[in-house]
Amino acid sequence: MSVMKMTRTHFQSLADLCAEIIANHPEFTKEQCISIIDSFIDVCDRSNKNFDPNRFQDWVDDKTIKN
Repeated sequence: MSVMKMTRTHFQSLADLCAEIIANHPEFTKEQCISIIDSFIDVCDRSNKNFDPNRFQDWVDDKTIKN
């Protein structure tokens, strides 16, 4: 299976989506939120060797803290 190489713009959009999902579900536990973020990170990591999971995590954290 071929995986599309994603760019920083794609990663930022996915991080925004991830943060939105978490922010819209305050009933999620911390473990559930970590699992959601890890799932997004896994997809992104497979698409581009230059993907930075820490930057993704920071972006999601920044967005969810503001909401």
